[in-house]
Amino acid sequence: MLLVLSLLTPGAPASAAVPDSFAIKGSGSGHGVGMPQYGAYQMAREGASAAKILRHYYAGTRAGAVSTPARVSVQVHGPDPYGYSGYGDRRSATTIKVRGGWWSLLSGGRQVESGPPGNLRVAASKGSVVVKADGRTIRGRSLALEWSGTPFYKPGVARATVSVGGAHGTYRYGRMQLSAISGVPNIVNQLRLNTEYLYGVAEVPSSWGSAGGAQALRAQAIVARSYAVLKARDLKQRCRCHLVDDVRDQQFTGWKKQSEPLYGSYWRDAVNATRSSTRTARVLTYQGAPVEAHYFASSGGRTARSEDVWTTRLPYERSEPDPYSAKAPGNPTDSWTRVISQSQARDLFGLGNVRSIKVTSRWSSGQARTLVATSAGGARRTVTGKADRIRTLVGAHTREGNVPAAWINRILPR
Repeated sequence: MLLVLSLLTPGAPASAAVPDSFAIKGSGSGHGVGMPQYGAYQMAREGASAAKILRHYYAGTRAGAVSTPARVSVQVHGPDPYGYSGYGDRRSATTIKVRGGWWSLLSGGRQVESGPPGNLRVAASKGSVVVKADGRTIRGRSLALEWSGTPFYKPGVARATVSVGGAHGTYRYGRMQLSAISGVPNIVNQLRLNTEYLYGVAEVPSSWGSAGGAQALRAQAIVARSYAVLKARDLKQRCRCHLVDDVRDQQFTGWKKQSEPLYGSYWRDAVNATRSSTRTARVLTYQGAPVEAHYFASSGGRTARSEDVWTTRLPYERSEPDPYSAKAPGNPTDSWTRVISQSQARDLFGLGNVRSIKVTSRWSSGQARTLVATSAGGARRTVTGKADRIRTLVGAHTREGNVPAAWINRILPR
């Protein structure tokens, strides 16, 4: 019997050497370019000012006061203007809810309807926007919605809040332009950039301000404003807006962000501390010009050069050491695990019976650049590319459908 077993053993490795799945071990979250928000938080907790945080993560930049546009237009509902898959609204109708005050609907600058708190049904039909409210139907190529408590309508009356079905937030400031684009209601909130828009940018927890992170909130306010200032130069006709309200630009939830219980005031204070007026505020500049300051959640130890993640080389976005992200309290992606099944590995590499997967080269940030898979028979296949391509491609082949970042440390058989 022992002899038979020993003779059969050599035939076993062909199947035994092929695992059912692989565990991808990594760290960090996001593309890796610019300022890691958890890194900024930890730097602030260690005593760094907003200016020092920004100098560390953006080489050769300055956060000085400059003239800014007064207003910015933010799409809160409508078709995607960027051509990104999976984004934008597609339904031909939505509902606007007005709470706590009165509303007014205008066409060509003239009031055509007004009413108390309630719902307005907004639809797109034959190139026009159609609003039904208080038993009336109002149709036009473009309509404006204003509400009480703003400079536009009944400023001394109760301050209303507005919500839009399918949008991310609620809104106390601004006024909304309603139109129809591609058979979808296009709703754009027009806001003061330095206050009303920035107050509603929901990119970091306001609670950081109560835990030693006030300077990180200020750094975030500066880079968020820098991004918006550049976007405000270009009104996109596909949405009649400068920005959209989610990660395609910056997450904007309006009054929902500012009115957070306990902590909302910390973010508002950070925004106010970085501005002088409605037209002057601190913006990140390089050689005197405002820059598109990218940021992300958390790094795996170093930030990335822009050209290693995308294509364009930006001189102020270099690979900088980041020992801070891993130290920041509450960082949920200091370490993470994703699972790739055997069938997913075969599909990713175009290889049968994958025995092992290794990271064989990295970008200067430590992000994966090249992955090599080896089959049970010794054949090899390679996947290589920019860090963001690796993140997207590998993530799409995991059971979870994503990897948080391209800082892939190890890939182990399970």
